[in-house]
Amino acid sequence: MARRRNQLPGRAAVTDTVALFAALANPLRLRLLVALSRFGELSAGELQRVVGAEQSAVSHQLAALRLRDLVKVERDGRRMMYSLADQHVAHIVEDAIAHVGEGA
Repeated sequence: MARRRNQLPGRAAVTDTVALFAALANPLRLRLLVALSRFGELSAGELQRVVGAEQSAVSHQLAALRLRDLVKVERDGRRMMYSLADQHVAHIVEDAIAHVGEGA
């Protein structure tokens, strides 16, 4: 049994993974991540229009996603451009969407 237990992730990895899933457990945050996965880099205003949400809500959720290192932001003149932190985020989101679609 100890050998099998050693093959499991450690407590810190499990805690961080739970936090990741908690970050994904918000409809607007998930829609923002899907939009960035499918359309690439977008400004906050473009994201607002794509997901159909209020500017303040989009800004708040983008800040939460940045704190979890799921999105990154770069300044382009006066605009802030958002993109996924890495391709792992795209895989997690798109695989989850595909998984629930299989049951439909």
